[in-house]
Amino acid sequence: MLDPKLQAEAKRFLENLSEKFNGEKGKKFTFLLVGRTGVGKSSTVNSLMGEAVAPIGDYEPTTMEVKSYENEIGGVNFTVIDTPGLCDDLEEKGNDYKYLERIRLNADRIDLMWFVTRLDDTRVQSDEKRGIKLISDAFKPKIWEQAIIVFTFANNLNNEKYSIALEKRTELIRKEIAKYAGVTIANNIPSVAVDNMSEFTPDGERWLGELYTQVYTRMAREGAGAFFMSTVERIQVPKVEPEVVEKIVYVPGETVTETKHVPVPVSIYLNERQEDVVKQRTNEILGYTAMGAGIGSSIGSVIPIVGSFIGGAIGAGIGFLFGQSRSKNR
Repeated sequence: MLDPKLQAEAKRFLENLSEKFNGEKGKKFTFLLVGRTGVGKSSTVNSLMGEAVAPIGDYEPTTMEVKSYENEIGGVNFTVIDTPGLCDDLEEKGNDYKYLERIRLNADRIDLMWFVTRLDDTRVQSDEKRGIKLISDAFKPKIWEQAIIVFTFANNLNNEKYSIALEKRTELIRKEIAKYAGVTIANNIPSVAVDNMSEFTPDGERWLGELYTQVYTRMAREGAGAFFMSTVERIQVPKVEPEVVEKIVYVPGETVTETKHVPVPVSIYLNERQEDVVKQRTNEILGYTAMGAGIGSSIGSVIPIVGSFIGGAIGAGIGFLFGQSRSKNR
């Protein structure tokens, strides 16, 4: 039987931890999406958040505009800012810097910038180069320290070409960024390949867990805790079968909508490496340090007690930190 005193200390420890989680839940975060129209910026952020937080539209860019979407998931507020036209070849280029000023007005803080481009492209497009330059000039090299490169349409390539394309495309994008941010910053920007029509990339790996891990670790500290609290309830044990949900696809040029069943990743499955990285990041955010061995041995018996009156994202966060996200099937 466990020492009642140690159980009481463990309970106080978890209650203190829940207060820290609650403090993070009260904050907000902002994503800035950069990339050409039609590359899947909105679809990818929707997959990550598990909800339609940014509208998807199949359209040709006709003007440079800023689209800001306010959202709330599980009591956490966040903003997604899309930038149609920034990386598109438009006649309106003369208004570049007015456009960038509108971006700044829409976001008092950017916690993570997503540079989104297709994996099956063979080069960095001229309008993408222009977008990289404009963002670098407007927000200085530091913006790339809280940035990720996302390659979409991964399954347009077969497994044989996939890894080579990912390596080469990452090299080319980083080389372009390095012109403005320097080689060190550019080479530290992670890249992730995704495909919003499949749970897996051509190598048979689930891409959502890696996207989640890279987003969380690259975000500014100010918004990372809130991001974790908005998503932690979706973190699950690995499984084999893909999830299939109904998604409405708007068919261009038609007045009706067509409903198709496509595999869309809803839960976030982390492998052991990804889980360890996410736990470490969470510990850093909360200022959580190793506890005494006695308290540690009491945590398992106390979690159900604490969880009974905490529940929700905070309970899920505590469960995740102490290994409750995985079952004996690990």
